[in-house]
Amino acid sequence: MKYSMLPFILILLLISSVFAHPIHLSVSEVNYNSESKSIEVAQKVFIDDLEDGIELMGGPKLHLYTDKEHKDSDLWLAKYFQKHIKFKVNEKDVKLQWVGRETDPKHDIQAIWVYMEVTKIKKIKTLEVKNTVLLAVHNDQRNMVHLTCNEDKVSWLFDEKKITETIQW
Repeated sequence: MKYSMLPFILILLLISSVFAHPIHLSVSEVNYNSESKSIEVAQKVFIDDLEDGIELMGGPKLHLYTDKEHKDSDLWLAKYFQKHIKFKVNEKDVKLQWVGRETDPKHDIQAIWVYMEVTKIKKIKTLEVKNTVLLAVHNDQRNMVHLTCNEDKVSWLFDEKKITETIQW
């Protein structure tokens, strides 16, 4: 009788591992577009972690991409990212503006792409990036940022010990 439960337990473990995501990582693409004079940001995060982060910030449960989605989801998403991704251009604070969001319901409903931008940036001499996305949610959270600006490409990894990076030209 003891061994008859083993296959059932193994199946439950397998099913639960399919729905969990043990990696706590976000990925950002940050590009300076010299034609439009803007910094374009695309950030990919896990939806459940993001909703937890917004709740920790005092926001509602968003239920993103469900029938129960909160009517002000985009406002809360913008507020969250404006608080947790900060830029200084030429040593001056600039504010991210909300552009939009998307997910791929056919392939990856666990993650969301969030798009933001900073406009009216004529020239970048120094750029400081501060990224604290989801650090309050998971102590092992990592935030990877790929930056393309002034013909340079760099990548940074942010975590609870390193939240800021600066590049100069």
